[in-house]
Amino acid sequence: MIKFIAADLDGTLLNSSHALPDGFMELVEKLYDIGITFAAASGRQYYGVEKLFMPVRDKMMFIAENGGVAYEKGQLIYSLPMPADDVLAMVHEAEKLYDKGVRILLSGENCAYVADSDKDFSDSCNTYCARLKTVNDFSVIPDGDRIIKIALFDKNAETQVYPAMKRFSDDFNVILSNTCWVDIVGKTVNKGTAVTKLMERLGAGYDEAMVFGDYLNDYEMMSCCKYSFAMENAHQQLKSAAHYIAPSNDDNGVVREIKAHIPELKI
Repeated sequence: MIKFIAADLDGTLLNSSHALPDGFMELVEKLYDIGITFAAASGRQYYGVEKLFMPVRDKMMFIAENGGVAYEKGQLIYSLPMPADDVLAMVHEAEKLYDKGVRILLSGENCAYVADSDKDFSDSCNTYCARLKTVNDFSVIPDGDRIIKIALFDKNAETQVYPAMKRFSDDFNVILSNTCWVDIVGKTVNKGTAVTKLMERLGAGYDEAMVFGDYLNDYEMMSCCKYSFAMENAHQQLKSAAHYIAPSNDDNGVVREIKAHIPELKI
């Protein structure tokens, strides 16, 4: 029997309008009632994801910052922050591409941070960061917050900032998370590691879990369990790594596969 389900959000569970499937809160509740825990597994900040699922927050788990943190019932249960000196070194490297349109977002355990000189970028980040502050200097992070992830925005991410930051890949995971974003996290940080931790916490075995994703920051999840799904709209490399292909995010693929594989779910 399935005990645990994890799904990425953008491009996976959410449709192209960034909306949850109709009735998804009720589905989470029904899963919970039959002993199955659902987890949102996102590259986004936790507080923004939590807001999306607030009616069922205490009946599910959350993986955020591409696996850098995990939460249960509003409590931090897992965190892998990055060394401050290394964060600054990578920030300084990314700043060299500022004139080419690269912008920097630092995600901490408590808040996200952008430079106060980037008002347009800050305004755009407000749409998906529930907690965001502007700073004069990235070397001075308020309240001693620990940085979990460096997110770099670049309209030409795959050909510009991604190759430039790959020099740090011996010590950090440098991830092309979608066409416009590169995420940098600790070497042991990925959604797959976080999924494995939560499966252990719940006592879910390899054949008792389902995972869903669409992009390369979901890659490690595909080997965590028997029922790993890449969406029809997924990156080709992810499709090659997954055990199954689900219908696209606009065809309600996650919900359709959950219902198909869990006969105990009477809907």
